[in-house]
Amino acid sequence: MNDKKKLVIALVALVVIIAVSLAVYNAYKDRVDPLTGEMLSASQPQPKVLGARTDAAATAPDFAMEDAEGNATMLSDFQGTPVVLNFWTSWCSYCKTEMPYFESAYQQYGGQVQFVMLNPVKSERNGKDGKNFIAKSGYTFPVFYETAGKVMNLYGLRSFPATVFIDADGSIVKKHMGAITKQKLNDNIETLLAQ
Repeated sequence: MNDKKKLVIALVALVVIIAVSLAVYNAYKDRVDPLTGEMLSASQPQPKVLGARTDAAATAPDFAMEDAEGNATMLSDFQGTPVVLNFWTSWCSYCKTEMPYFESAYQQYGGQVQFVMLNPVKSERNGKDGKNFIAKSGYTFPVFYETAGKVMNLYGLRSFPATVFIDADGSIVKKHMGAITKQKLNDNIETLLAQ
């Protein structure tokens, strides 16, 4: 077989593979829960689209946490106020890079938005590492600690940092995976306040 025929066969095979992949994707994209990544059965409600705010926005899963003084708090305690929920750990260099942006945003928007700087304690190397880091940092934003080790899964998150923007009604407006820039953080907060 000459080289031209081999090239044509390879291109046809590539087109077939792409077409089959798109068909499989389109068949299953609406059957995956965006918060958990689990497949939904035909009888379960279809997942809500995250991102743009619609009447069908996903409700932020509620969870228990402790504030810096050890007082029990629920995320739902903040309903009625927009929430910026940031997941961080003390060993995450990207988390440390974005923390000054959150401090600045807290100084600017703290009276209008509830900041929840959440440290999932079981994700730390040592259970006290998060508290020790904050004690040395000088940050003034509200810090919370989640000890059950379930909140990352509730939100379908697999890595740090991650930020979830929740409107005053308790609906997820946007999820940002990875480190966020100061500009994106402020833009997303402005979007929350405009709703």
